Amino acid sequence: MAHDRVRDEPAVGLKPNAIGFVDALVIGLNATSPAYSLAAVIGPIVALVGIYAPGVMFASFVPMLLIASAFYYLNKVDQDCGTTFSWVTRAMGPWAGWLGGWAITMTGVLVVGSLADVAVSFTLLAVGLDGWVENDFVRQLLTVLLIIVMTGLCVIGTELSAKVQNVLILLQIAFLLVFVVVALYRVYAGTTGFDSIEP
Repeated sequence: MAHDRVRDEPAVGLKPNAIGFVDALVIGLNATSPAYSLAAVIGPIVALVGIYAPGVMFASFVPMLLIASAFYYLNKVDQDCGTTFSWVTRAMGPWAGWLGGWAITMTGVLVVGSLADVAVSFTLLAVGLDGWVENDFVRQLLTVLLIIVMTGLCVIGTELSAKVQNVLILLQIAFLLVFVVVALYRVYAGTTGFDSIEP
């Protein structure tokens, strides 16, 4: 009887092979939000290192590759949705695991609202709904709906969440490539608009 009860209990942890190397790489890249991060830091990077900015941006990919590799091998050894909390707890003890898990939780709580607001605002601007951006009620309502949808995707399952992140990262990269092509074209065509700026 006890044996049957144990056998009927669902397995604890992440389903084996639910996240592959590509998924882990995408999750690592999405955690940095490439388009958002570039918009936020490209100015200070250029101000600090000047013409070496492309090298700095290229080198910043290395930590993401190492993080994705770490997630891949940790997932092979111990599949667990808790990631930081569970893995750090096993490696460094419960206090460090709790601290890591708490830090990630608080970061999510504090940052997710502002990130969702930025996403909604720029999406509305991209489709020409500038008036909606100025309307606080509409913008905040759409922001809350976006948070609910993203939370629902996470609750449904890791595999679906990983697939959505794959699509989102492809969109980010596609738009970044479009931005690069347009920027380079305007520089070489001499239509950047900087000629009219007084030094």
